[in-house]
Parts: sequence; C-alpha cells; structure tokens
Amino acid sequence: MFFLSGWGKVANPQKFAADFAAWGIPEPDLASTVTAWVELVLGALLVLGLLTRLAAAGLAVTMLGAIYYSVWPAAVEASTTIPGFLSQFFYSPEWLLLLVLLALAGAGPGRFALDEPFGIEARLQRR
Repeated sequence: MFFLSGWGKVANPQKFAADFAAWGIPEPDLASTVTAWVELVLGALLVLGLLTRLAAAGLAVTMLGAIYYSVWPAAVEASTTIPGFLSQFFYSPEWLLLLVLLALAGAGPGRFALDEPFGIEARLQRR
C-alpha cells in the first residue's frame, strides 16, 4: 500500500505538493518530495521484509503527520459536536495504519521476511 502510494506521489509531485500546501504543511515542495520517497522506499522494504522495524517506524511517523495535518483539520471542519468530531477523527484509516505499523515496529518481521536470511533481526536482538 505504501509503496504504491509513494509511487503515485513520486510520479506526480506537483499534485502532492499542492495537497501539502493546502493542508498548511511548511515547505510543501520539500516535505512532499521527502514523504513520497519515504513511502516508496520504506514501503518497498516493508513488502520485502527488509529492515522491517525501521521501515515500519518511519512509515508510522508519516502516518502521524497525516493525522496531524490532514485528518485532524478535516474532522474539526466537518463536526459541530464533540461526539461528531471524535467519530470523524477516529474513523480515519490512518489510525489503523498507524497501529499496524507500530505493531510491526514492536514485534518485528515474520519468519518469511528477508530480514531472517540476512540475519538482520538476529543482529538487532543481540544488541
């Protein structure tokens, strides 16, 4: 998911930068370029199961940014009551993605991840 999303953002950087500018993100051109490449590269690592904990943690940071700059303002704008705000805010899929990424960052890769044959996870656990 992140790899494909990053691919689309890298392929059309002007649209993504315009979205960042509309959301009020500082330095939208730089921030959108970095975010697009982070999603593309870390998403690919996550799919392959390479540097799983690092990739998941990095993508979790992007989800926190999405929640802060996109989900929060949209929920505030669409809601007139506190229950309405909470339902809008927590209904967002970014929360689920954040929780999954945090779980991967904490638990690490599964047995079929490429971290295993390269011994990456074993080296991290010895430290």
